[in-house]
Amino acid sequence: MPERVIFDTNVLISGYLWRGLPRRALEHARRGRYTLLLSQQTIEEFIRILGSPKFGLTAEEIVPILADLTSLAEFVEVRETVSVIREDPTDNIFLGPAVQGDAAYIVSGDRHLLRLKEFRGSRIVTTRQFLRLLGLE
Repeated sequence: MPERVIFDTNVLISGYLWRGLPRRALEHARRGRYTLLLSQQTIEEFIRILGSPKFGLTAEEIVPILADLTSLAEFVEVRETVSVIREDPTDNIFLGPAVQGDAAYIVSGDRHLLRLKEFRGSRIVTTRQFLRLLGLE
């Protein structure tokens, strides 16, 4: 059975908007090399950030990206609110789904998440580390 994996929002956005390791990681999800897990909170943050002034995507531009992302992923219902990261509480939205979805990895570029290294059985790694660990680089 493929590994179950959570990507933080920055990795997802980088994967859709630019070339590089996050895009390569998403391509492996398309090929079924692992199971990408998403929560409602991640989707909401993804939409909010894509539509923010920094990226300025319109709803018409976001809809096909969101449709593609959701077609690649399995949804995880979050039943537990986790509050471990105090420096940036918004980063906590990836921890609950990792526990509920039995994720082997949380893939992130965020220093607060990476500093944890592991959370209840989920290793927290960079995109490069993730690709190496799964032999996909």
